[in-house]
Amino acid sequence: MKLTRASHHVLIEARQYTARLETESTPGLLITREGRNMLRLPLAAGLGTPEAEEGLSEVRLDSCEPAGDEVIIKASAASDLWSNRAFRWTLSEEGIEFQHFASGKGALGRCHFFSDRALSGWGDPTDPGAEHHATIYPREVFTPRVNHANTFYQDATMPQSLGVRNEMANIVFFEMSIMGAYLPEQMARLFCPPPLWLAFGSGSAWAGVGLGERPGQYRFNALDFSGARSGGATFHVNYNGYRQLDGDFASPVLAIHFGFSPFEALERYIGWIDRQGFGTQRPYPNAAWQREPVFCGWAEQTVLSKTTGVTAAEACTQANYEKWLAAVEARGIPFGTVVIDDKWMREYGTLEIDAAKWPDLPGFIAAQHAKGRHVVLWIPGHHAEGIDEAWCVKVDEMLAGADAGNPDYEAFLRKQIRRLIVDVGADGFKEDWIAGLTTEPGAQMANPAIYGIEALRRWQWIVYDEAHKHKPDAFIESQTPNPLFRESSDVLRLNDLFPGTRDVPEVMRTRARIARLAGWELVDTDNASSTTLQEWWDYAQVQPQLGIPALYFVDRTESTLESPSEAQWHFLADLWKQYRKDWGLDR
Repeated sequence: MKLTRASHHVLIEARQYTARLETESTPGLLITREGRNMLRLPLAAGLGTPEAEEGLSEVRLDSCEPAGDEVIIKASAASDLWSNRAFRWTLSEEGIEFQHFASGKGALGRCHFFSDRALSGWGDPTDPGAEHHATIYPREVFTPRVNHANTFYQDATMPQSLGVRNEMANIVFFEMSIMGAYLPEQMARLFCPPPLWLAFGSGSAWAGVGLGERPGQYRFNALDFSGARSGGATFHVNYNGYRQLDGDFASPVLAIHFGFSPFEALERYIGWIDRQGFGTQRPYPNAAWQREPVFCGWAEQTVLSKTTGVTAAEACTQANYEKWLAAVEARGIPFGTVVIDDKWMREYGTLEIDAAKWPDLPGFIAAQHAKGRHVVLWIPGHHAEGIDEAWCVKVDEMLAGADAGNPDYEAFLRKQIRRLIVDVGADGFKEDWIAGLTTEPGAQMANPAIYGIEALRRWQWIVYDEAHKHKPDAFIESQTPNPLFRESSDVLRLNDLFPGTRDVPEVMRTRARIARLAGWELVDTDNASSTTLQEWWDYAQVQPQLGIPALYFVDRTESTLESPSEAQWHFLADLWKQYRKDWGLDR
């Protein structure tokens, strides 16, 4: 790296980028790539409480010095909430890292990055302006979160929330239900959490901005981005008062990596996560059988709900699944994994078998085992239905979901998982309805340290750990393509398609690329809910190239109720036979 000092700035030149440290007025970094302005970032960032944003003053550049292969920039400021506020930037050939520090006592709220406070409203004359916030120069943002609009490239003005729940969620769904609004780009609960990362750029110049933290300290729901506005942009996480400061605080690290495409920048970010120890690794290897093609009855359940008036959950019966499996067998389509979807249990939270719909689930599973197949059960994440209220997170006495930090709930969940694996014979679980529990401060929970992303991580780990204790080759399928969740997931599910989706192959190629970059070798390509027969058929032919092929219906598509031709069924059977041969599954 090359460092050049001038009267009012310091120029730091690296292979991937150039950073101009502006030392006058409010100190900041102007970052360019290939001669293009990418980001302008103030040196200081705010740390609020649930009640107030921090007021920073007297922001000072303390030093900018080379340190081996890096350049270290240090700054400080006075605060009206905390003492000893310090800010550290580390610039290397690989990228740029930012972290800030505080001392004091009190509950934590929003922890900002590249901004000293939240943005004011549109056109608010009291907002201090762009000098106090990040400036985003590129027109586009690439987001790894899956949304209703199936858009990964969006306008940089679009707010983004990367995590398990965002602060806009309640507003969005309120507008949808009360006003009939449809905000597809903001409906994003499938990849949950995705990588906590965004990329800004266009053409061959991209800058990825991503967060890293030590496992156990992801005690917030999301990395939130305000969207680029005339007054600037903000990034933050929100502890919502569930983390207390009593002494010294070190923020998560926000890192910037560069690439000729968003995917190259994402790959660099994931590599950084692994080098820093901010993610986890899988303790069990994949079993060969986990590559077997999947049959799941969910789409057939939804077809029945449209044509007969029963709900899709009511259509999840042993009789239906036996009939559907027989139809797939009759067509000669080879599959090795059966997924029993929503709702084989009486209550979502208890995981007790509904004997009226499944009079002999152990017998059903044993029959599939006798045919060389495996059976995976669908389960919803930390659901409260049917469980003791004392085991739940409560918000104003309303149940927000099961409390994974409650040792009594954990003991109950482990007992149920053990029973389903050992006594019933299940081979694993397909997790769904994965999201955060609350964005509100003051909820009642057993352990406030297990909040936000950490709450979902704990729930998923309990399921994974208990299942693998009793069946080392258990199949735990998640929708959490974040490196923190590798420790509790065998297979990454590419997840549902929304009924209006077009160009399904391209949408799913992008999802699969994100999942693999995040660290998942095995991906379930999923199969719900293609809009038309043609969209389903286009994707069916691509699935074996992307991952584990899956079939979700045996008669008609969900949206248009079209039926494949016999020629298509024959072709699909041959396609899956070739897939099994290629992977050595038919020996």
